[in-house]
Amino acid sequence: MLSLRYAKLWSALGWLLVAGVIVGSLIPGSSVPAVGIDDKVMHAAAYSLLMVWFAGLYRRDRYLTIAAKLAALGIGLDTLQVLTATRSFDWYDVAMNCAGVVAGLALSWSLLGGWCQRVEQRLLS
Repeated sequence: MLSLRYAKLWSALGWLLVAGVIVGSLIPGSSVPAVGIDDKVMHAAAYSLLMVWFAGLYRRDRYLTIAAKLAALGIGLDTLQVLTATRSFDWYDVAMNCAGVVAGLALSWSLLGGWCQRVEQRLLS
C-alpha cells in the first residue's frame, strides 16, 4: 500500500464500494433501483471505479493483481447469480465487468494511479 495518512479510511471506503457491487449483483433484479443508465454501462462503470479506487491505494506493480482479482470478482458474482431466483449468468455482463477493469487499469496507468496521495497532499497543504 502507498504511504497514506488516511490509508484505513481510503481502504474502508473501497471495501464499501466492493460490498455495494456484491449486494447490487445478488439482490433480486426488481430491487435494484432504476437509474436510467444501461445495465451494461453500469457494469463497466462499477468495475472501472473499483479499479481506479484501488489503484489509488497501491503501487503500480500491484495494478495487474488488482485487475485480476476484480475480474475474478465479476466472473464469480455473475456465476453466483444462477443460485438466485431472479438473476442469471450473462456473458455480456462478464465482458462488461472485464472491460470496466481494463478501462480502469488504463486510466490508472496513464493518469489516475496514486490519486489518493495527490488528494491528501492538496487537502493537507
